[in-house]
Amino acid sequence: AGAGAFRGCLAMSLFGGDNEIGNILQEAVKLKSAQMGQKRQTYEKWPFFVQHTLFHGEKDDFTAWRQLPFDEKLKVSEGLKEEGNKLYANGSWSDAVDKYEEAASLFHYCYSTDPGWRKNNRGIDDDVIVLVDDTGSTEEEARQQR
Repeated sequence: AGAGAFRGCLAMSLFGGDNEIGNILQEAVKLKSAQMGQKRQTYEKWPFFVQHTLFHGEKDDFTAWRQLPFDEKLKVSEGLKEEGNKLYANGSWSDAVDKYEEAASLFHYCYSTDPGWRKNNRGIDDDVIVLVDDTGSTEEEARQQR
């Protein structure tokens, strides 16, 4: 534990900002954060549940479900909502909220047109983020979606 604790303390002191290297590293992080913030001003204005939908799209089942015809997508969404209701009834409120968010994210979501957005330096960038609001093709489907 001694060597590990020493490395941990060394890393803390380097990043702590109480020395020249730490100050430089902290300033670099602030600069990078500011630069990234400029690239996602629209994304940052969306509610958190919409922002989270970007990550749902990385799950194969969500990618497939979002491509379903409206009526089939609605059935999947209702199933997710029911799972949320059961979780809520059992007192698992946080998990229930996640299921409700997933249910809605089949119709109202964002995705990146850059498949490597997580791995490259681009990150979340308004230039490649698309917001989708699937209200169906009829007034009845739009009513069901609400």
